[in-house]
Amino acid sequence: MAFREKLAWALLATTIGGYVVYWSAVRAITGDAGWDAPIWMLVPPLIGLCVLTTLLAIVGAGAAALSAPKESYAPADERDRDIARGASARAYSVVTIGLGAVIVLTFANLSLLQLVHALVSLLILSEGVRYASEAWSYRRGS
Repeated sequence: MAFREKLAWALLATTIGGYVVYWSAVRAITGDAGWDAPIWMLVPPLIGLCVLTTLLAIVGAGAAALSAPKESYAPADERDRDIARGASARAYSVVTIGLGAVIVLTFANLSLLQLVHALVSLLILSEGVRYASEAWSYRRGS
């Protein structure tokens, strides 16, 4: 498995793992209040999500680099740039469609908390699509 494929898999796992921890923290903090919880209750889990995913990404990238030290220093070639460009285009499509959905949801009288959850979920989903697309493209041999 190539370095950049390992990196894509590590970042996909980091994204999913961080999101699961985020939702667990939100559920634990809001408790019975659920959707009626005040918006400020999201600040600690959001900061935690950022810190956790950053730390996990560093660990994942380090592990991928240790498994292929020479490849980790090599500049991206044309194939790597094409794969990254295609994955980013797919992720951008998810963001565009998701933002349209969130705009429609604003007219559905959802709470601010629900809209923030929708936006965070959209960002996580788009990053997941990007990393999964990169890993799939490397695996497929594109």
